[in-house]
Amino acid sequence: MSNPESHASHDRSTAPSGYRGGVTRPLEIAGCRRLCSWRETGEQLAGEPLFACSGCGSEWVPSQPWTPIDYEGVVPAPVAEARRPRGRG
Repeated sequence: MSNPESHASHDRSTAPSGYRGGVTRPLEIAGCRRLCSWRETGEQLAGEPLFACSGCGSEWVPSQPWTPIDYEGVVPAPVAEARRPRGRG
Protein backbone atom coordinates (compact mmCIF):
# COMPACT_ATOMS: atom_id res chain seq x y z
CA MET A 1 0.00 0.00 0.00
CA SER A 2 1.24 3.52 -0.69
CA ASN A 3 2.61 6.01 1.76
CA PRO A 4 0.35 9.10 2.03
CA GLU A 5 3.40 11.36 2.18
CA SER A 6 4.92 10.41 -1.16
CA HIS A 7 2.76 8.01 -3.18
CA ALA A 8 6.11 6.51 -4.16
CA SER A 9 4.41 3.29 -5.17
CA HIS A 10 2.87 5.03 -8.18
CA ASP A 11 5.54 7.65 -8.86
CA ARG A 12 7.00 7.20 -12.35
CA SER A 13 10.54 7.08 -10.90
CA THR A 14 9.75 3.89 -8.95
CA ALA A 15 7.20 2.21 -11.21
CA PRO A 16 8.37 -0.86 -13.14
CA SER A 17 9.74 0.33 -16.44
CA GLY A 18 7.11 0.07 -19.15
CA TYR A 19 4.58 -1.76 -16.95
CA ARG A 20 1.10 -1.42 -18.40
CA GLY A 21 -0.55 -4.63 -17.29
CA GLY A 22 -3.45 -5.39 -19.62
CA VAL A 23 -4.26 -1.76 -20.42
CA THR A 24 -4.19 -0.52 -23.99
CA ARG A 25 -2.48 2.80 -23.27
CA PRO A 26 -0.19 4.12 -20.55
CA LEU A 27 -1.99 5.44 -17.49
CA GLU A 28 -1.36 8.96 -16.24
CA ILE A 29 0.61 8.66 -13.01
CA ALA A 30 1.68 11.72 -11.03
CA GLY A 31 3.13 12.35 -7.59
CA CYS A 32 0.60 12.95 -4.84
CA ARG A 33 0.00 16.54 -3.84
CA ARG A 34 -1.87 15.65 -0.64
CA LEU A 35 -5.10 16.43 -2.46
CA CYS A 36 -5.84 12.92 -3.69
CA SER A 37 -9.48 12.09 -4.14
CA TRP A 38 -10.12 8.95 -6.21
CA ARG A 39 -13.33 8.29 -8.12
CA GLU A 40 -14.54 5.85 -10.73
CA THR A 41 -14.77 7.69 -14.06
CA GLY A 42 -17.51 5.54 -15.59
CA GLU A 43 -15.10 4.69 -18.42
CA GLN A 44 -13.50 1.36 -19.21
CA LEU A 45 -9.90 0.79 -20.26
CA ALA A 46 -9.15 -2.65 -21.70
CA GLY A 47 -12.34 -3.93 -20.04
CA GLU A 48 -11.46 -2.60 -16.58
CA PRO A 49 -13.08 0.27 -14.69
CA LEU A 50 -10.94 3.41 -14.93
CA PHE A 51 -10.41 5.45 -11.77
CA ALA A 52 -8.97 8.97 -11.67
CA CYS A 53 -7.64 11.26 -8.97
CA SER A 54 -8.99 14.79 -9.03
CA GLY A 55 -6.06 15.99 -6.90
CA CYS A 56 -2.96 14.79 -8.74
CA GLY A 57 -4.37 13.67 -12.11
CA SER A 58 -3.29 10.02 -11.81
CA GLU A 59 -5.29 7.16 -13.30
CA TRP A 60 -5.67 3.60 -12.03
CA VAL A 61 -7.23 0.29 -13.11
CA PRO A 62 -7.54 -2.75 -10.81
CA SER A 63 -4.85 -4.76 -12.64
CA GLN A 64 -2.16 -2.27 -11.60
CA PRO A 65 0.34 -3.50 -8.97
CA TRP A 66 -0.29 -0.51 -6.66
CA THR A 67 -3.39 0.63 -4.81
CA PRO A 68 -4.38 4.31 -4.65
CA ILE A 69 -5.10 6.06 -1.38
CA ASP A 70 -6.84 9.34 -0.70
CA TYR A 71 -5.48 12.44 1.02
CA GLU A 72 -6.17 10.88 4.44
CA GLY A 73 -4.13 7.76 3.64
CA VAL A 74 -7.21 5.55 3.22
CA VAL A 75 -8.06 3.29 0.29
CA PRO A 76 -11.38 4.66 -1.05
CA ALA A 77 -14.29 2.18 -0.84
CA PRO A 78 -14.83 1.95 -4.65
CA VAL A 79 -11.12 1.20 -5.12
CA ALA A 80 -11.18 -1.45 -2.39
CA GLU A 81 -14.23 -3.04 -3.97
CA ALA A 82 -12.57 -3.12 -7.39
CA ARG A 83 -9.45 -4.74 -5.86
CA ARG A 84 -11.41 -7.62 -4.28
CA PRO A 85 -10.97 -10.89 -6.13
CA ARG A 86 -14.13 -12.08 -7.82
CA GLY A 87 -15.61 -15.58 -7.52
CA ARG A 88 -13.64 -16.69 -4.47
CA GLY A 89 -14.74 -17.53 -0.96
